Amino acid sequence: MYENIGASLPREFFYNLSKLQGAMSKNKIRVNADRPDGNTAGTIVNFRLPIGSLLQLQSLSLFWKATMTGTNPAHPTRYAQSFIKRLSISMNNVVIQQIEDYALLYNLMADHTNKDRTKTIGGDFADNSVIYTETNPTGTAQTAITATNALLATTTNQTNIKMKVNNFLGFLGSATTQILPTDKCGEVVISLTLAQPYEVLGGSAEASATTYNNNSFELDEMYLTCEALSFSDDSYYNSINNKDLMFGFNDYVITKFAPTTKSSGINVVNYLSANSIDWIAGTAIVAQSQPKTMVAYGGGSDGASANVINMFKYLSDPVAYVNNNTGNSGDGFYGVEALKRDLQGLETSQFSINNKTLNYAPYDAYEVFQSNLDCLGYEGVDASANGWNPAITSLPVYFKYYAAHFQSLSLVDKEQFLISGLSSAGSSCSVNWTCKFKGNATYEITPVLIAKLSKVLHLKSGRMVSVE
Repeated sequence: MYENIGASLPREFFYNLSKLQGAMSKNKIRVNADRPDGNTAGTIVNFRLPIGSLLQLQSLSLFWKATMTGTNPAHPTRYAQSFIKRLSISMNNVVIQQIEDYALLYNLMADHTNKDRTKTIGGDFADNSVIYTETNPTGTAQTAITATNALLATTTNQTNIKMKVNNFLGFLGSATTQILPTDKCGEVVISLTLAQPYEVLGGSAEASATTYNNNSFELDEMYLTCEALSFSDDSYYNSINNKDLMFGFNDYVITKFAPTTKSSGINVVNYLSANSIDWIAGTAIVAQSQPKTMVAYGGGSDGASANVINMFKYLSDPVAYVNNNTGNSGDGFYGVEALKRDLQGLETSQFSINNKTLNYAPYDAYEVFQSNLDCLGYEGVDASANGWNPAITSLPVYFKYYAAHFQSLSLVDKEQFLISGLSSAGSSCSVNWTCKFKGNATYEITPVLIAKLSKVLHLKSGRMVSVE
C-alpha cells in the first residue's frame, strides 16, 4: 500500500486504515464487594473479578458512599483514594502486589502529577473545600445549587457522599497491557484495607477548642465497574493460548523509620533487592493518633463565614490567605495532618547507594526541586503539559506541605514501559538518605523512604502466576 510513498516522508502522508476482524461487543459490568455495606476503619474489603472475561483495566472504577459520624464534624481529606490504607492484588491465590500506606503514596504522587480538576468532579474528591447541594427539580424552572465552605463551624457531618476511585497506582494503573484475560490468571481479588479516622478525616473550624475523639466513617454500597470485551472471531483467543503472557507494571516499597527531630536531621538506611529500581524518594510526616482540624486556611479560626475560605478563594490571593488565621499551618493544603509531607527548612538532601553518593554534592532546596522535575519525566521543559497541585504556589509552600526528594535511577521514558533501573537481583543494596534542616526545630518527624520498582507478571498455561 505504501510502496510508492517515500520512507523519508512523515507519518501524516501515510494512509493508515485498520479494521477489526469479526465483531466485538463491549459491556460495562458491576461487581459488588464481598461486604458492600458497613465498612469502617481497618476493615478489609474484597472485590472478585469474574473469571473468563477480557477486562479493560483503564475503565476500572470503585464506587462507595461515605458517611461521617462524631460529636464534632470532621470531613474527608482530599482524594477518595485516601480511604485506602493498603491495596493488595492476588491472582489464582498468588499475591502479585501489596502496597502499604497507599493513601500517603497516592497523595504524594497525585500532588506531583495533578489531574485536571474538571475531571475530578464526579467523585474523585480532589477538592474538599466546598460542599455542594441541590434540591430535586420541581415546577417550571431549574432549582438552585447551594455551595458552602466545608470548614465553617455551622457545617455538620456529611452523609452518603458518593465517591469514586478511577486512578490507581501499581498494577491496575500501570500494566503494559491494559486488557486482562481472567481465564488465563484465574480469580483476581482486589483487597482494600481501610484507613484509620485520623488518616482521612479533618475537623471543621470551631469557636472553641475542640477534640475529635469519637469521629469515624462508614463506607456503604461498595462496588466496582469495568468494561468487559468479547470477540466473535477466535483469532485473539487462539493467539494467547499456551503463551507466557507478560505484563510489565510498577510496584512500590514504602518504609517508615523511627521519629527524629528536625534539629537532629534525617539519616536512614533501607535495603532493597529488585531487578529494576526506577527511583527512590525521601519524605517525612508528623505521626498522628487521632483526627485534628483540617490543615487549611481558616481551620485555625472560629469557623465564622468571614474567616473561612475555600480553595478557589485561596488561589485568588495567596498573599492575603498565607498560613492561617491562628497558627502557622494551613494555606491551601486542605488535607489532614497525617498526610502532610513536612520538609520545611530543608538545607541539604543526599542519597547514597552502597556507601557511594549519587550526585556531585548534597542538594539544596532548589536542586531538590529540579531533581524532582527530572525524575518525574523532565517536567521542567517548557513544552510539558503536566502540572502539579495548583495550591503549590511557592517553593516554601511546597516544602512545608507537599515535598519529597525524588532521585532517578533509570532512563526516564514516559512513552513506553522500559526496564532500565538499578538492578540488585540476587543480593540487596543499601540506600542511605541524609537530610539536614535549617534552624533548631525540636518537634519530631517520621522519615519515609519510597522505592518505585519495575516488575513483570507472567501468566502461563494452567493459570500459573509468577512475578519477577
